[in-house]
Amino acid sequence: MKALYFLIPLFMVNACKTQTGNVISSENTNMEQVENSNSGCPEVGNCIVVLHKNKNLVVKEDGTGAMYPEMTAGKNIVVEYTYLKEGPEGTADGNYSETIHFEIPAATTNLRKENATLSDVNLLYGKHCFCKGEAGYYPITDGNLSVEKNNETITFDLKFKVGKTSQVVSHIVETVKL
Repeated sequence: MKALYFLIPLFMVNACKTQTGNVISSENTNMEQVENSNSGCPEVGNCIVVLHKNKNLVVKEDGTGAMYPEMTAGKNIVVEYTYLKEGPEGTADGNYSETIHFEIPAATTNLRKENATLSDVNLLYGKHCFCKGEAGYYPITDGNLSVEKNNETITFDLKFKVGKTSQVVSHIVETVKL
């Protein structure tokens, strides 16, 4: 019995390995590592684009009034773009990341949204860091989004400004395989 207690933490540590590269699962999720060259990803850090097929994006509020995204079963595609900069080695809270979420209606082939109409696609910016008063999710209402979709790829061009907090990523141009 004592041996079982010893092995449980080993199993837990072994189960925490994360995947990198392209991932396609039963949830119809496609994850793609983005090259830092011309995609809008800053040179310091890594960017990942994840397409969540057959999902809807719902922007919710917690008990304190803070916003957060939640994906539910649906017919649309939710795009999740993440920029991650690793913190200095040896620091517990040194990582910095930004996420951008938005929803593309399933039947869309071309989509153009500007400023206030960005709320139609639930465009949401998230800042995740140890930066008191700035971390959290913010709706984006200042920018331009254009999306072109065919049977094989989705191309999106997003230029935006949050205004309520500082940001590293402000322009993203990506083509992702479906």
